[in-house]
Amino acid sequence: FSEAGRRPLDRFARLAMCQGDATVHGATVELKVSGKSYDATTLAPEDAWIEKLDHVTFKAEVARIGKELADQQGPADVAHLNKIICWSRLSTLIGLATMWYSINPISIFLLSLGTMTRWTIVAHHVCHGGFDKCSNGVYNRFKFGVGSLARRCTDWLDWMLVEAWNVEHNQLHHYCLGEIADPDLVENNLASLREDKAGAFFKYAKVVFFMVTWKFFYYAPNTFKVLSLHELRRNGKEATFPADAHPKYAGKPVPERWLDRPWTIAALVGNSANVFFRRSVFFSRVLGPFFVVRFLLLPGIAGLLFGQAAYTRSLVSLILAELLTNAHAFLVVATNHCGDDLYRFEGHATPRSPTFFMRQVVSSVNFATGDGKGGQGHLADVVDFLQGWLNYQIEHHLWPDLSMLSYQKAQPLVRDICKRHGVPYVQESVWVRFVKTVSIIGGRSSMRRFPAQYNSAKDVVS
Repeated sequence: FSEAGRRPLDRFARLAMCQGDATVHGATVELKVSGKSYDATTLAPEDAWIEKLDHVTFKAEVARIGKELADQQGPADVAHLNKIICWSRLSTLIGLATMWYSINPISIFLLSLGTMTRWTIVAHHVCHGGFDKCSNGVYNRFKFGVGSLARRCTDWLDWMLVEAWNVEHNQLHHYCLGEIADPDLVENNLASLREDKAGAFFKYAKVVFFMVTWKFFYYAPNTFKVLSLHELRRNGKEATFPADAHPKYAGKPVPERWLDRPWTIAALVGNSANVFFRRSVFFSRVLGPFFVVRFLLLPGIAGLLFGQAAYTRSLVSLILAELLTNAHAFLVVATNHCGDDLYRFEGHATPRSPTFFMRQVVSSVNFATGDGKGGQGHLADVVDFLQGWLNYQIEHHLWPDLSMLSYQKAQPLVRDICKRHGVPYVQESVWVRFVKTVSIIGGRSSMRRFPAQYNSAKDVVS
């Protein structure tokens, strides 16, 4: 037997791969095939790998590659980062330099691309510590974008507060992947939309709205809420309704269900207003800086230099670029861990345990990667750049603190390890993954439930 844990039924019972009852040794045993529920008692054919996996050996091979890649990082990785920073900044600068002349798709696309890549490539990997040990402190996670408004404006100015992103993404998402505590679990976050009885047209109209607004409508307030909860817990406090709330609620603990509930702009009105943070603080500290620079300062400069028409063209271009960068980011972010061929889990896996490494693979998906063979170079980088370097999610979740160059090297190695151990390694076009994600959001399909009976008791906390 492998490290997967105790076996709920013997081999005779597991031969019956269908729902219903089976007679085993003269007794009637109810069989529940894996896939739709955590309490499955027998494995569906596509889950047969679970029983065969040697978790300990799998972890050892994955950890060995991660260590080798980390030890190899150095000047080449920093030079590669600087090249990508140059591409990202150049996209933004060309967009800014041309947006005033006419409202055109090239300027809009470049503005959008510059915004997205500054987040998903530069900030993402630096904030994970991918360059802490090889950049002489220039790109350090404890300095990048944090501590002051000046650092935020210089390093990464976006709708989200960098400190909030670091807690929500680096801590909760990466160490609770696929669990109910994962703040980026799309199927859970959009449960109300999945269950919505409205017609398909209205359902998918909401999906489109969410795609083009999600960074400021959902991600900024939700990451700030996570940061606020983190600070409360660190100080030994619980979340309560503010003193100026309705007398019925003032000073009382917030409902338990609110703690894991997605927090959007819409939650900042009514009884939930000012619960986790003051609205005034959120709009001034979180959204305010990016809004002022992006939609007041930049078009204002264009207007001063080139006149009223240039101001109008610049503002319209920036607004359209904002909608596009939201949609582009949704395409490559929301699809990373969503689909009916990926798993959700019951119970929390101990970080860096054998189960933890397995979960990172089977709850993540890769898109087309570089040249597909682990090669590096400008052409491979273009493929990865356009996908925000989020096309290496499997490798990134195994070792979050590596460089982009290391992920290119790691991809074929991890794929081979998974093939050797029979672990599902999902890699498909980002457009295929988008269709599967929309299917999950619309309630037409669901993610697979990893059967709790096969959790390792040593690795998983209930």
